[in-house]
Amino acid sequence: MTKIIVCFIVLLSSFSAVGQNSNLDSLLTELKKAGEDTNKVNLLTAISRQVRFTDPQKAIGYGKDGFTLSKKLGFDKGTAACYLNISTAYSYLGKLDTTLLYIDTAMRYAYKAKDYKRLGLAYLNRADTYRQLQDMKEALLDCDTAISFADKANDDDVRARVNQTFGSIYYRQHQYPQSIEYSNKAIVLYRKIGNMRMAASVLNNLGLIYKELKEYDKATEFSLDAIRITDSLKDITNLSVFTGNIADIYFLKKDFKKAIFYVDQAIDYAALQKNEWQQASAWSMKGHIYTDQKMYAAALPWLTLAQPVFQKLEALDEIQNNADMLAESYAGTGNYAKGYEYMRLSKTYNDSAARQKYNEEIAGMQTKFKVDEKDKEIQLLAKDKEIQKQRLKEKNIYIIASVAFAILALLGIWLAINRNRLRQRMKELELRNQIAADLHDEVGSSLSSIHMLSQMATGKADVNEGQRSIMNKVSSNAKETMDKMSDIVWMIKPGDTQATDLAERMERFAKDICSSRNIELLLGLNALENVKLNMDQRKSIYLIFKEAINNAVKYADTNKIEVSTSMVNKQLLMSVQDHGKGFEEEGLAKGNGLDNMKHRAKEAGGNLLIASVPGNGTNVSLSIPV
Repeated sequence: MTKIIVCFIVLLSSFSAVGQNSNLDSLLTELKKAGEDTNKVNLLTAISRQVRFTDPQKAIGYGKDGFTLSKKLGFDKGTAACYLNISTAYSYLGKLDTTLLYIDTAMRYAYKAKDYKRLGLAYLNRADTYRQLQDMKEALLDCDTAISFADKANDDDVRARVNQTFGSIYYRQHQYPQSIEYSNKAIVLYRKIGNMRMAASVLNNLGLIYKELKEYDKATEFSLDAIRITDSLKDITNLSVFTGNIADIYFLKKDFKKAIFYVDQAIDYAALQKNEWQQASAWSMKGHIYTDQKMYAAALPWLTLAQPVFQKLEALDEIQNNADMLAESYAGTGNYAKGYEYMRLSKTYNDSAARQKYNEEIAGMQTKFKVDEKDKEIQLLAKDKEIQKQRLKEKNIYIIASVAFAILALLGIWLAINRNRLRQRMKELELRNQIAADLHDEVGSSLSSIHMLSQMATGKADVNEGQRSIMNKVSSNAKETMDKMSDIVWMIKPGDTQATDLAERMERFAKDICSSRNIELLLGLNALENVKLNMDQRKSIYLIFKEAINNAVKYADTNKIEVSTSMVNKQLLMSVQDHGKGFEEEGLAKGNGLDNMKHRAKEAGGNLLIASVPGNGTNVSLSIPV
């Protein structure tokens, strides 16, 4: 079956003081009348939440207006809600790295407000983001944290959503018994609090699980129950998805009459929403149902409607699948020219593993087309046919030889260019190695001598206190300079480009400085294990890390420092969080080397975000493309 709207549904939503089902028009009317107070923040939050899936950019705009006002008012709960809504909008746009940054900011304000329900939702949304990034370990950890906050808030709604997300994660891992267990827990909780909309979504999920297990009768039972509840709620958005899902189940059961009945409903509901993706998916499904029955003439109009929408949305798998069915349907109706055209389109989007199969099908379609066009001529000129075959064979040999020659020529050019690059690289590495050796042998030994001699001079009996103080400073400065020189040698030394070496150095530095102040240190540097970094990137990451740790130890008055790293969309993310006294955000541009840190991040092509809440610590977040 083509990939259509049968995705596993997890509906997460943030909490707001304004009602969940408030009419958007009435909210906008109230917004015009609102003053600059917390009620306006709540209205902006509610509007942002309502439009985040239908118009994510507008949701981001309303959310930013909301947190700008709530910050002025000192309304931390509202600020957290706005950041959380914006994160959901970015998630819908597929910008998952930005999503994580906004969720983390929402968490800081929710911690400050001691809003345990919102903290539970924030950790839950982050778990869902990690699920989309296929990082199931982090997703499960955040779900565990979310359930602890749900228990603190004694909130069954959040508990239900966490269980639903657990079910989704286990579904993605094909652990269907665990997925069923958590989904059933979620349904019980949703029914308990009367949230039938979410209960229906979980019932639909169970239908999808049993469909994967090929238990189609159970899948049908749960999916129909989901549709019944959703229809009673007049929830058109989910009806479009759920009717598409049950149509797919009936298709797999070969009950084509019911499959057509429900896919027509999916088409109507998608049209009411003006949702191009769901419309095209339902059209393609209907075409597939007819194609499977070899009713090619009936299939063509629906497949033809779907194709340009998939191309507009750049849905590569759907373009290829739909083009496959169009090729089959046109061939089935005798239009081999069109069939050949769509087979070529399908081939363009097909992966290398299936290329051989498509080449054979295209060749067959092309031959069939030529035979059909010149059938009479071939019958009259049998000898010419043999000549044409021979010419075609010779032409193919010539093409293969030409392509082989071109490939060899390009390979030779590539090898020559690559060899030149390697030479330049070797020269650069030799120079770096020489500089590192000279610094270590010449300057390092001199500094070591100064350090040792100053210590020896300090220990002499005939040295007065003033001289001893000066000697101690000389010794201390020499030691500090030796450490800095060691860092410089490490940064430029060839062969140390592996980030594991960077992680070891970061860990050693952080443990040394934190242990001297009895500060608890939590290090998460696993993301650095398989990352290749150039010299500038290593330098920037290490120096920003050192500055952030130094600032936390010296100025934050903290008893705990957390360091985490992750890879998101080819971006290395590093976060240094202390739990100290924090400071006002207006002071970010001043002192403690913050300007230097931002400058280093910019030099490495990255971005540095520093956020602090008085009384709740400071977070330094670095993102660098790798």
